[in-house]
Amino acid sequence: MAPQETQDVAGQLESARAELIAAVSGLTEEQARTRPAPDRWSVLECLEHLTHVERRFLGMLKASEPGTPATRDAAKEAALAERVVNRSTRRTAPEATHPAGKYASISEALADFNAARDETLRFASEQGPNLLSRSAVHQALGPLNGAEALLLIAGHGRRHTEQIREASQGR
Repeated sequence: MAPQETQDVAGQLESARAELIAAVSGLTEEQARTRPAPDRWSVLECLEHLTHVERRFLGMLKASEPGTPATRDAAKEAALAERVVNRSTRRTAPEATHPAGKYASISEALADFNAARDETLRFASEQGPNLLSRSAVHQALGPLNGAEALLLIAGHGRRHTEQIREASQGR
């Protein structure tokens, strides 16, 4: 993968982080703890889920044996981004990724999320051209190369950032 391509993937991760931080800035702790409905997650629960899933996917990538480098597929990446971010279809997260009430405050949740995102960005930077030789398998999306998996992480963040905006407005 060319250095510019690695920077583009990192840029998606950074912009998704900035969007998330903007979405939670100005919320009170009460707003962050409140579920908009009994079957919906609070802002803190969304942050916990996001952080857990990011670490889980990063762990898969780190554990993967480098293989033959994949070729980037712009159409697949665009379709993946659209599918992941699209909130018109509700999805049920696997039980293992449901929040368990880990965070007591927005600052605690953001600190942990930022630590996870920093680790993801370090991995992307360290792997650079080798990112396409890494892989992970998503239960619904199937096999992903390293770049696709990192773009999935960014898109997943964007999906839940929208959920956070909805939750903070009581929707």
